[in-house]
Amino acid sequence: MAKNSETSWMHQAAKKMAREGKNLLVVVDELGIPGMRPQEIEQVFRSDMFQQILRAEKNRYALEIANDPTLQKQTAIGFMVIAIQNLMSEGEWDKALEGWQKLAKLAGWQGSDAVNIFAELKPRDFEELRKKIGTGASLAGAPKTNA
Repeated sequence: MAKNSETSWMHQAAKKMAREGKNLLVVVDELGIPGMRPQEIEQVFRSDMFQQILRAEKNRYALEIANDPTLQKQTAIGFMVIAIQNLMSEGEWDKALEGWQKLAKLAGWQGSDAVNIFAELKPRDFEELRKKIGTGASLAGAPKTNA
């Protein structure tokens, strides 16, 4: 095979593998590439050149997904619900319950374990505290430190 046509089919195969999750043996058959034995396909798959092409195609596909304007928090929640339902239908209740807990955090139904001591403060309050700290004034009866 000529070098250009060799890399051309490799790019097509890598793109198909990245998007469809198929292995190279299946993709070679689907693309109708003649005369390749399974051992040759395995050698191509392990080659540095093909691995570089495959990595680049996976990166392009991931970038395309990341830049999709329909990808939103609600999309992730929807996929999580589908996955949880599948786990439940397969009887994987422990995993499904873990999924519901993770979904609850993502959806904002369950807070984190951290406590935010500034949650009730308004921007005006922050500005007042900055001024007091900047002038070295005592904060609400707190002892002044010698730092």
